Amino acid sequence: MIKSISISELTIGMYVENVVKQKGNVRIKSRGLVKTQSILDALKSKGILEIEVDFAKSRLPESATKNNPRSEQLLDSDNNAESSSAADIGQLQSDTLSSSVPMRNSIKIAQIEESSSTNAIKAARHQEALEEADKLYSQAKNVQKSFLSQLRSGSTPNIDDLNNLSQHIIESVFDNTDALSCLLMLKDSNEYLVEHAINCAILLAMFARAKNMSEAEVEDLTNAGLLMDVGMASLPRELVAKTSKLNEAEWAKMKTHVDIGVEIAEGLADPQPIVLDVIANHHERINGSGYPNAKTASEISVYSQMAAIVDCYDAMISNRHHRRSVSATAALQELERDETLDRDLVIEFINAIGLHPVGSLVELHSKNLGIVSKRNRQHPLDPVVMIFYSLQTQLHTDVQRVDLLEADDHIVTGVRPEEFSMNLGKFFKKVFLSG
Repeated sequence: MIKSISISELTIGMYVENVVKQKGNVRIKSRGLVKTQSILDALKSKGILEIEVDFAKSRLPESATKNNPRSEQLLDSDNNAESSSAADIGQLQSDTLSSSVPMRNSIKIAQIEESSSTNAIKAARHQEALEEADKLYSQAKNVQKSFLSQLRSGSTPNIDDLNNLSQHIIESVFDNTDALSCLLMLKDSNEYLVEHAINCAILLAMFARAKNMSEAEVEDLTNAGLLMDVGMASLPRELVAKTSKLNEAEWAKMKTHVDIGVEIAEGLADPQPIVLDVIANHHERINGSGYPNAKTASEISVYSQMAAIVDCYDAMISNRHHRRSVSATAALQELERDETLDRDLVIEFINAIGLHPVGSLVELHSKNLGIVSKRNRQHPLDPVVMIFYSLQTQLHTDVQRVDLLEADDHIVTGVRPEEFSMNLGKFFKKVFLSG
């Protein structure tokens, strides 16, 4: 009843029992009837070379069975046994394989056509969301640069612009967190203060949302992210941009940005208590090792402790004048080891942004590089990645969207773009945001 045939012999109406030989990585987890030409073409395109067909369950045209007496005999036998099923040839006859067949890297024959269409729609929507997020991020940089420029010139900046920016960030975080998160990793070391403020605002909004905080708390924390290092704008540029280790006097001067920031914020229109709290205390640490007042855990609000985590994370994944960045994965591991931060809050933060944060560059087992483009919240180790570079050929490849939950591949480690002499920001905008 079951016969192995070449993929070239497969026709519509045949019942596929199993894959015998292939050059790709696809696995079938459901037996089924090949109902359409698109399913047939999809199977061929997946690299399948030889399959097992159950002719007893196949639904071949009469002309085909006449040319193949064996298949006609088997079909007759099956029709007698399952006459009720024969009445509806259009319905897929599917039997689930045993649980020993791996779920990863598998597809159902009957879902190939639908899956391709669904993936195309998802990709289009994700592209649209990325473009909207990119516009917001560019606008945010302009607003933040203008704000800092006004401060440096001695004029009073318009806080309304910053408040409006905060609202747009919150809306984007709630509408499409993944798209906005992608842009956090695309950094310019020459604009660290600007990008750090925006990134902290985005990360605090994500963190607060994950903790189910109130709308007011989310708004205040987002504003706090934009303002918590605002005092840096009043420090000498040569101090902020210094590449070597600060001496004692320089470090003392650097720490004054906290009090300066509080003073600046108090001069703006009615700053919220949470905003002032975060500016004043985001460098404090639970073991008393922070500054400016060496407070301990009980003296530091949850808001300032959240801000401390976010501040450290974004600083670590950013190239700075005195220190190069680390990968997102390495930064999260460092946070988890840091005894000066609240461990429970660190775990909550990691859960909020993912073990492999969206936008981070990762190396795959298949010796490819990819950008994490979407989280899989139920399976955090298996996000969706956009593969674009082969480590074996050291060449860029066609961009391929891969859901690692369904692929025979997995993330080996997070990597830094600089390890491959790669301008990730330029490449990302060219490939993912062009046209």
